[in-house]
Amino acid sequence: MDKVESIEQLKELIAYVRNLRQGFVTNFYLDEEKHAAWIRTGEFQYDKWEDTVFLLFDHYAPDNAKYFTNMFYISTSEDAMLARLKEYPEKYIYDLYVLDIVGRDTMCLPLVEKLKAMRGYNDATLIRMTRINGEGLMVNGECIYATRDDVSLINELLHTHFDEQMEQLPLVEELEKMIEQKHVLLSMREGHVAGMLLFDLNAMLYLRYWLVLLEYRNQGVGSELFRQFLWEGRETKQQILWVNQANENAIVRYEHYGFKKENMYDYIIRYC
Repeated sequence: MDKVESIEQLKELIAYVRNLRQGFVTNFYLDEEKHAAWIRTGEFQYDKWEDTVFLLFDHYAPDNAKYFTNMFYISTSEDAMLARLKEYPEKYIYDLYVLDIVGRDTMCLPLVEKLKAMRGYNDATLIRMTRINGEGLMVNGECIYATRDDVSLINELLHTHFDEQMEQLPLVEELEKMIEQKHVLLSMREGHVAGMLLFDLNAMLYLRYWLVLLEYRNQGVGSELFRQFLWEGRETKQQILWVNQANENAIVRYEHYGFKKENMYDYIIRYC
């Protein structure tokens, strides 16, 4: 296994598989800003095979013990990827890997079942929901933008209230960038953070994380944050989010704001 040294190297690894002209399947979608931050940690590695490249990003617990590894594949076919996974070196195979299999259900489920037969388990599936701008009400709320002074608190809240393996939580460097871009909203009550919402904004508006602390629920904090979120994306034509398909309450809440479910899923496979 070798460390990923640059974005250019990632592009070369993708091109390597494409240039084999034997097919192309992947669960890795290059985000230059995000993956540059991963490279700078020194924990982003690759494993290159004849017809497959695995990309691995290690996560560590506070005691510096390896917690889990996000695994991505770039391969000529799903069968080729599975064959290489079966041959994976024994010294690595007992670690915990997390793979995201993204796409329409009919396309993804056969691969999900094959991974489950290889010690993988699928205990969470996300469904994508979208909203076309102009549907429903958009109101500018009374939230504030987070500042660099809030980084530690926001990072702590993310790691306390979200599943690190399922949510792909941002690095501190990524979080600082989101704050700089004013993509982190806070709702305050008597000088204390009552809730927060993190989003990405480019051609589309993309919800990343939405949290209302338990002691402030049923006080309008969530709606205040979400209305501000929609207002931030008032110039976009489409808003997107992913939600656990088992979380019916959240789905109903998003539908209230005009979001509709799509036939697009993220099957999260934990493999060890």
